[in-house]
Amino acid sequence: MVEKKNKKPKTKRVSKKLKISDIKRGEGATLTHLLHRIKSKEVELTAGCVVLCLVIILTSLYFVFSAVQKPSDYNTMKVGNFSVSFNDIGDSLGNIVNLTPINPMSDLDGVKSEAYEIEIKNNSSSKQSFQIQLRKDRAMIIEDDCGDYQLDSRYLRYQINDGEIQSVDGAKKAPILFSYFLKAKEKRIVKIRIWVAQTLPTEYLQYHYHGKLMVKSLKDLD
Repeated sequence: MVEKKNKKPKTKRVSKKLKISDIKRGEGATLTHLLHRIKSKEVELTAGCVVLCLVIILTSLYFVFSAVQKPSDYNTMKVGNFSVSFNDIGDSLGNIVNLTPINPMSDLDGVKSEAYEIEIKNNSSSKQSFQIQLRKDRAMIIEDDCGDYQLDSRYLRYQINDGEIQSVDGAKKAPILFSYFLKAKEKRIVKIRIWVAQTLPTEYLQYHYHGKLMVKSLKDLD
């Protein structure tokens, strides 16, 4: 008789049931991972915006600083064969002569007043002549609406560098304050002081005076 082999009874595999807690735990992990990725992107985006803002600010400061360091670049003009630069006075451009409100002063005080400084350079290869004229600043006269009470220029006194004190020739439309010439490539700085004469009649004390200095090449004179 053949002995029957002992056979182990087959056990039925029982599949593990997925619990609700397991599902929640898996969803939580996925959500946490998603939030982490979003936060990482936010950090990267914020860092990028900060860097971009810093670049814009530093670039702006560079251009502002350059403008402050070289103001003459914005106040230099070409007149014929000359390059002309005006040094600014206070809040006004260097060629604007604003004597409003009227303040008459003696010649002694006038020569101590702040000077208008003009740098003129001859860029050509030959001698060139120029003039400095005093003209009405029509733009300021219109802005202040003071055309009917504009002080006559014959009440003005002026001095070129440390030279003789003179009265402005009020008979001319554009009085000539200074005439000179420059050799080839020569440069010259002209300082002009302008003030209202102390002898001004009192009825003109409420008047205005708005003028501007103009450099003219002799070939450009009108």
